[in-house]
Amino acid sequence: MGDGVRFAALPMLAAAVTRDVFWVSVVAAAGRAAWLLAPVIGTLVDRMPARRSLIAGDLVRCAVLALLCAYTATGRVPLLPLVLTAFLTGLAEVFFDSAAQSIVPSLAADRELERTNARIIAAQITGTGFLGPPTGAALWAVGQPLPFAVDAVSFLGSALLLMGLPSRRPDGRQAGDGRAERGVRGLSRDTWAGLRLLGGHRILRRLMVVVAVLGVGQQAVYAVLVVYVERRLGLPAHGYSLMLVAAALGSLAGARAAPWTARRLGSGRSLVVSVTVSALSYLVVAAVPWWPLVALMLAVNSAGVVLWNVCTVSLRQRLAPPGMLGRVTSGYRIAAWGTMPLGAALGGVLAKDAGPDAPWAAAGLLLLGCLPLLRRMPSTPSEPTRKRAAAAKTDDRRES
Repeated sequence: MGDGVRFAALPMLAAAVTRDVFWVSVVAAAGRAAWLLAPVIGTLVDRMPARRSLIAGDLVRCAVLALLCAYTATGRVPLLPLVLTAFLTGLAEVFFDSAAQSIVPSLAADRELERTNARIIAAQITGTGFLGPPTGAALWAVGQPLPFAVDAVSFLGSALLLMGLPSRRPDGRQAGDGRAERGVRGLSRDTWAGLRLLGGHRILRRLMVVVAVLGVGQQAVYAVLVVYVERRLGLPAHGYSLMLVAAALGSLAGARAAPWTARRLGSGRSLVVSVTVSALSYLVVAAVPWWPLVALMLAVNSAGVVLWNVCTVSLRQRLAPPGMLGRVTSGYRIAAWGTMPLGAALGGVLAKDAGPDAPWAAAGLLLLGCLPLLRRMPSTPSEPTRKRAAAAKTDDRRES
């Protein structure tokens, strides 16, 4: 919820501080720029207890937003502190998200990973998509400092809740290595080891390629969705919001259905289903631009994306060696987030040169082209993976 409040209120504050569209976009970009440091952050997460990373990420966001609240209360907010706020909160978010995924396997049984991850994703969708943005906008209307004060309190509350998690000693060793080497050289070496693992592991490498294409396709559509809704579908301005609500509802439905689907079909076939469903939803919209059908297809597409997320997060948690899940998660996120600007640019070019339906058709065809990469994906973890995960969880519980 705190992230959702920030996503709504920070751009409003930037627009109130300056009328220069460039600087408003700089504030928005600063929050995402932290993901460029994700591989290094993943290494740091692997070197410390996950609970410490989670609590530190919340406390940093609490402190930064409390300072921004104080700035806003004075009536004068310089642009530089605003950009720094966006960057630092984004940086703390990367720490938090990487640690959150790395701690789950030590808390949940292997057979419960899909259900656990689905519940976490549903909670994120509810807070970030439903509760946070309208709360941020409503608080902004009452008084400009209020969203950031409530935001700071939300992260403090999260940190207090997380103190109840069991402590977990970081495993600084890699397979065949000794203790993790300290200093910049050791940090660089461990970061490179994580990237090398992602590039060398057949399953993880294929998942990275597919998620990169998913990011391109999704952003190609969503970057021009507001224009598509108004000009192609002929809906009023609030029609765009209704489409986003339909997508969010589809995400919640997908989070609820994902554990059952993964259990019945297995992770491998579930991934094929999720990509196929997403591809067909794009192609249906490209063929039949009727607004009720578009809303339904956005919901179906979002459900497919959530199924993909639940299955791939669980697969990474099973396949990553002990002590490397933070690096695997952050490196994977680079592939997911890094291609989104390319997709947004592609959507704009296609909509301008080939018509408003072209981004939808291109997204669907790109996803269909990814299906061969999902052949022979594992549906259940291998026996060595089960034994390694079970041994690591037993050690963690003993240390806790």
